[in-house]
Amino acid sequence: MSVLLDLDECEPALTRGNNTPPVRVAETRRLAVSVEEERRRLRIISNRESARRSRIRSRRQLEGLRSEADRLRAQNRAAAGRLGHVNRSVLLFRRDNERLRSESFALRRSLAEIRRLVLLCWWLRRLPLPSAAVGGGYLPGKECRKRMGAENSSLS
Repeated sequence: MSVLLDLDECEPALTRGNNTPPVRVAETRRLAVSVEEERRRLRIISNRESARRSRIRSRRQLEGLRSEADRLRAQNRAAAGRLGHVNRSVLLFRRDNERLRSESFALRRSLAEIRRLVLLCWWLRRLPLPSAAVGGGYLPGKECRKRMGAENSSLS
């Protein structure tokens, strides 16, 4: 009902100047009260319906959040698995890198030793030989040729 009756406005109009019996005033009051009660009842129903819709929205939102949390947990597990794989790979690469560094160091040391021997042989071949060394059968050039192999003995 859209009729709004205010008792303070209705009562003087009903009793003033027109000979409305008091029963009519009581009926008008009852009508005003019943209109107010109807409005209150409709407001309560509307509020209940609004609360119900709000609960439904909240449930849907909560379900959405739970679903998203589950999805994010799954992504987190997958990312953690990939991270573990990457960490293992990094460890293997570091070990391999360390082994290669050690091998490189050993090869450099061997190369430096070979260069030192080549240089020594080169200098020994240019030194004048004392007669005793020649007579005794000591020829430094032969030693160098043995160490370096026949193909490398052509150094002059």
